[in-house]
Amino acid sequence: MTEPKNTEQSRVDGFSADWLRLREPLDLAARSEALAQGFKSALKPREGQALRLMDLAAGAGANFRALAPLLQADQEWLLVDHDPLLLQAQREEISNWAQQHGWRCVDEGGVLRIEAGNARWQMRGQQLDLARDLERIDLPWCDGLVTTAFLDLVSSAWLDRLCALLAAVPRPLLATLSVDGRRTWHPALAADGFIGEAFVAHQAGDKGFGESLGGHAAASLVEKLGAHAYRVSVQPSDWRLGAAHGEMLLTMAREAAMVALEVNPSREASVSTWQAERSAQAARGDLTLVVGHLDLLGVPV
Repeated sequence: MTEPKNTEQSRVDGFSADWLRLREPLDLAARSEALAQGFKSALKPREGQALRLMDLAAGAGANFRALAPLLQADQEWLLVDHDPLLLQAQREEISNWAQQHGWRCVDEGGVLRIEAGNARWQMRGQQLDLARDLERIDLPWCDGLVTTAFLDLVSSAWLDRLCALLAAVPRPLLATLSVDGRRTWHPALAADGFIGEAFVAHQAGDKGFGESLGGHAAASLVEKLGAHAYRVSVQPSDWRLGAAHGEMLLTMAREAAMVALEVNPSREASVSTWQAERSAQAARGDLTLVVGHLDLLGVPV
C-alpha cells in the first residue's frame, strides 16, 4: 500500500516520512506474528556474533522497530534505501523510538547503537538504487533479509533477480505487507467498483522497476522461491481502518479519488461525489475500510 508516485526514485515525493509514520501503527497491527516468529526461528546467527539483518527499501526504519524487539538478541542491521532523506529519517525515527522506550541510543558517525536491556542493537543505512543495482547488495553479510510494503511495486523480472541472489546465497526472507488488490469500503457506494478497478490498474504500472506486479506479487514470489527450494508460507496482514483512523481514511479516500481521475478523467463528477461522501462518513465515524495485504516467509530447505 503506497502513496501515488510510488517509484523508488520519487520516494522524496511519494514516500514521505510523514506518510510512513501515519501508516506504521496500521502495519504493526496487521503483521503476521506467526510468520515473524517463524523468521526468528529460521535465522542461524554465526557463533559469537550478533544477528545480521538487511532491510531492502527500508524507508524510515519501520521493519527495525517492529522486529528488533521480537528478535531480542544482539543485532546488526543494514537499512538499504535510495532516498537520502529517508536514510536521514531512519536515524531520527529510530533514535526517538529508542528514547521513548528508555533505551540508551548513541549516533556514532551515522551508526546508531542502542542498549535495550541486555541486548545491543546496531543500525546503519546504505544508499542504493535497488532498481538498477540490486546485485550490489552484500547478501553473504547478513543472516536474514526483510522488506516491507515494497514487493508489489516491482516487476516479475526484478523478483527473478532477487530470487537468483537468494538461490546463490540462501537466506530466510520475510516480506511483509504486500498489497493483494482487495479494498472493501463500508458502507458500500455505487462508485466503489470503478474506483477500485482504477486503483488496481494504477498499481500495475511501472513504478521504476518495470511493470509492477501489484496484487500478484506475493503469489509470484511463492512460485519463484519454490522453484529455488524454499519453503514458503503466506498469511494475511490486512489493514482494518475504522472510526479511530479518521486521518488515514481521509488520506485513503483522497488517494483513491486522485488515482481514479488519473486513470479515467471522464468520471470526474462521479469521483468528486464519491470522495465527498467518503469524507463525510469519515468525519461522522461511520466509515470502515479493509485493505488486503499479505505477509510472506521464505526459508531455504
